[in-house]
Amino acid sequence: MFSKSLKTAAVFSALVVAAILPVKAADFPTRGIEFVAGYGPGGGHDTMLRSMAKIIRETKLVDASINVVNKPGGGGATSLGYLSSHAGDGHYLMAATSSFITTPLTADVGLSYKDFTPIARLGIDPTLLVVPSSSPIKSLDDIKNAGRVLNVAGGGRGQIEHIATIMVSEAMGVKLNFIPFQGDGEVASALLGGQVDFAMINPGAVSEFIKSGRMTAIAISTEERAEMFPDVPTFKEKGYDVVASVFRGVVAAKDIPAEAKAYLTDLVERLQATPEWKTQYLQPNGIIAGYLDADAFAAYLEQTNSIYQTNLSNLGLLKKN
Repeated sequence: MFSKSLKTAAVFSALVVAAILPVKAADFPTRGIEFVAGYGPGGGHDTMLRSMAKIIRETKLVDASINVVNKPGGGGATSLGYLSSHAGDGHYLMAATSSFITTPLTADVGLSYKDFTPIARLGIDPTLLVVPSSSPIKSLDDIKNAGRVLNVAGGGRGQIEHIATIMVSEAMGVKLNFIPFQGDGEVASALLGGQVDFAMINPGAVSEFIKSGRMTAIAISTEERAEMFPDVPTFKEKGYDVVASVFRGVVAAKDIPAEAKAYLTDLVERLQATPEWKTQYLQPNGIIAGYLDADAFAAYLEQTNSIYQTNLSNLGLLKKN
């Protein structure tokens, strides 16, 4: 009888241990986490990821070490290939912005947004329509009623500034001449130098010019007014259906374990809720808070891909199948 009780207890103990062991075996992470930037040091990807790593260390959100690596090249194609090569491994987190959508649509990289695991959207870069403060253009209606084709500065063909310009043109029923420049610095210089009539640009790139009175923001491409530009109306409130922004998010490799996805999503959710995230990243870089969890971000990527696909097709920029 005593022996039978011992056996029963032993079996029960074994079952308890067996129930616990899978959890321990599934513990994540088992090593440091690599943050992957698709562009070089100082770029938007790099800035966001290094801000994330710094805040994670300062606030001690996790014990795991964070290492930021840069994989520039091919408009983000190099980083896409790098992350894809680590399918099934949750120890990699890559910055994802508009090139995450546009590069697979315009270049034969053999991948798409569906080949990765959405973790979160962390914010958005809206597009500002700005003019030199000395410009006769004071409102959107002045653009609509200009009576001539206006020249517009912005980033490269097919980028968000170009797409936003097309949306403005269609919403107003006027023709606009979009002139692409390499980088926000060139766009700002062209505007201040009188080479163009107005510019579509990232808020962070011109916030100092606006504060100093050298530029005036006419409209912003968000659904609602932005906290950092409370006096700047949206296109929508002025009667023009123009909503366009660059998202800033993070994705993991495809087919990562459920516990790895849960760990990464929880980490990012807690990170973006810290005061440091707002003061050290969002505000200094002109980013508007726009957190979406993994499921909402996945739906957002699908919708965004559709929008880009339509506009890039209209521009003749889609890759040839």
